[in-house]
Amino acid sequence: MEKTHIDRLVTPDYFNRKECEGCGCCISICPYEALSMQTCADGIRRPRVDMTKCLRCNRCMDACEIYKCYYIPQKQYETARRAAL
Repeated sequence: MEKTHIDRLVTPDYFNRKECEGCGCCISICPYEALSMQTCADGIRRPRVDMTKCLRCNRCMDACEIYKCYYIPQKQYETARRAAL
């Protein structure tokens, strides 16, 4: 059975959209290339997380200078990761 590559938008449960300025510092720090930028409906580019690549190293969270935009609760991370694999 072939694994499907799923590119998942970080949902509000995981991501503080109101605080994100789209600086991209989280993108450049990810060692697994699990993040990319997407232009949202409001015109601001915000990160996407590819759950097939994310290993929850939290470097994106540490790099974020805006109120730590990222937070992925363990249970939600595990569920999303299983769905992606």
